[in-house]
This record gives sequence, structure tokens and C-alpha cells, in this order.
Amino acid sequence: MSSSATGSFTVDSFEPVGAPDGGPGETVVSEALLAKTFTGDLDATSTVRMLAAQTPVEGSAVYVALERITGSLHGRKGSFVLLHAATQQDARWLIVDDSGTGELAGLTGTAVIGRHDDGSHTLTLDYDLPQ
Repeated sequence: MSSSATGSFTVDSFEPVGAPDGGPGETVVSEALLAKTFTGDLDATSTVRMLAAQTPVEGSAVYVALERITGSLHGRKGSFVLLHAATQQDARWLIVDDSGTGELAGLTGTAVIGRHDDGSHTLTLDYDLPQ
């Protein structure tokens, strides 16, 4: 059954891991650990492991991340992993196949992050979940 869920989220922590790799005039590669809290259709917390690259061109950057989300999705409890891949021109977030646990076993789908003028963010999941 296809469904859609939206949850607002806050970034509770952002901790750089190690020193960035790269110097002046080079693309700088960095790593960070994040923690988030979601409210709404998705009532959960998450941990994120992120790698990012900032090029010398202003505004040019990319990142990839894996995010473990634990809580409830439309009242069904469990966890799943979300794969992030984003450039300045394109962003894709996929629910990792076979990563769902508990009542979220079998979860598949995609996600979109919305950025709002007031600085808030939402995550919208378009997903399928076995009955």
C-alpha cells in the first residue's frame, strides 16, 4: 500500500569527525555525526553519518549520508535506514531496501526534505509497507 508521511525535524547535534581533508584552493572533504528529532506522521529520532565535499567554487558542495531513523511511522514502530545523496542541482533520499525493523519490516520508498523560509525543515516519505 502506497502512503505519504510528513514530519518536521530539528537537528539536535552536529559533531565534526576529525579534521577536514583539503587546503586552500582544494576541495575540502569532511565528516560529521548528526542527531535529529522528528515530529508528525514520523515520530522518531535519528543518527546520521555524513561525508561532505566543499569545492573552491562558492556554493558548490555535495554530501552523502546514512541515517538510522528509530520511532514510529503512522503509528507503526521500528527503524529504517535512509540513504542521502545531494548536489547543488539534485537531491535523492532512498529508504534502504531490507533495512526496516519491527512493524516497519519491508518498508521501501523515497524521501524529500523541505526547507522553509522560517528556517524549519520537513521530511516527506513516499513509501510502501506490507500489510
